[in-house]
Amino acid sequence: MKWGKVFKNLCSLGGRLLLLMAVFFLFTTQPSLGTQWPKDLIAISPAPGASVHMVLVGMGKVIEKYTPIKHWIVQPLGGPKLWLPLMMQGKCDFANQSAPDILNAFLGRGAYMKMGPQPIRTVAAGHEYMFMFWTIPSKGIKTIADLKGKVVYYKFKANPMFTDMAKYQLASAGLSLKDLKAGLSFSSIKEAVRGLIEGRVDAILYPVVPGAVMQVNEAKGECLFIHLTKKQARFVATHMPGYTIEDIPANDPRFRNKSAVPNAICYQNAMFTRANMDLNIVYEVVKAIFDHSKEFADTHPVAKYWSLEYRPVTLAVPYHEGAIKYFKEKGLWTKEAEMYQKKLLKEQQVLLDKLRSKKNRKK
Repeated sequence: MKWGKVFKNLCSLGGRLLLLMAVFFLFTTQPSLGTQWPKDLIAISPAPGASVHMVLVGMGKVIEKYTPIKHWIVQPLGGPKLWLPLMMQGKCDFANQSAPDILNAFLGRGAYMKMGPQPIRTVAAGHEYMFMFWTIPSKGIKTIADLKGKVVYYKFKANPMFTDMAKYQLASAGLSLKDLKAGLSFSSIKEAVRGLIEGRVDAILYPVVPGAVMQVNEAKGECLFIHLTKKQARFVATHMPGYTIEDIPANDPRFRNKSAVPNAICYQNAMFTRANMDLNIVYEVVKAIFDHSKEFADTHPVAKYWSLEYRPVTLAVPYHEGAIKYFKEKGLWTKEAEMYQKKLLKEQQVLLDKLRSKKNRKK
């Protein structure tokens, strides 16, 4: 037996095996080879005092730790009418907003009709908001009908979801925005709460922020949420697809409400990005968030709901392929989600084809 030749062959085989192992290690440990990773990613929140702003800041801890991104920059820019054009120009990368509101932007309807259907995708979904009118006991406002002739904060900068919600909650009681004594604009939850506490307004409309509710509770005894009847809540949910109706128990830790709120209008907050965002970047961002959600769960009371144990997949705006890849790996991408995804993408394409055809006819 030619032991020298055998030894040489074994060495050759071992070398090839080592090479294969090295290649495997390289491709399975390096995130997204071939992806041009930017140094910074910009994420948009509606306002500095909002719950979602703190959640986004907390997410930055794990995104910077577990991806090649050096800086996860959270900018409080306001509503989608401001950040959507910037996102499409590549000037910001991610944004958090109401899932049903961005569904309207995706389909180019309602307040987004002039903008047309937007090429936007969901990255992930997290905590819920209760979206109701707030007031205080001394105002004597108990029902939506009682808002007639009152001064209300409901116009939030570049964020049409506020005006739409005010419109339909009032309409559920047979009122319109014109029935208010005044509908005022505001720029932050701090300004709105200060106006309510100091008596400049009778009510405010805002997704419930626990810290702000506690501030009103301490200053005025209780922050009251103006109840809807079941019929009124169904009217709102019917006219605003994507919103849900829930009975909120007293002292719910998500909202810090002292009294129960029956028939509350709620929505899920979600993160969005542009449709052409690099698949690998989205995948790694989603993976960092949900594989390490416990590492930022203490940044805000609602941060713990950004986890695989809650509802990371919401059927509103279609998901980005990078996010779908991750949720498939976790067994969370269902046949229902896939069918919904295809249905919505097809619906948007029909709208885009109609717009294109209309433009061609005008030429």
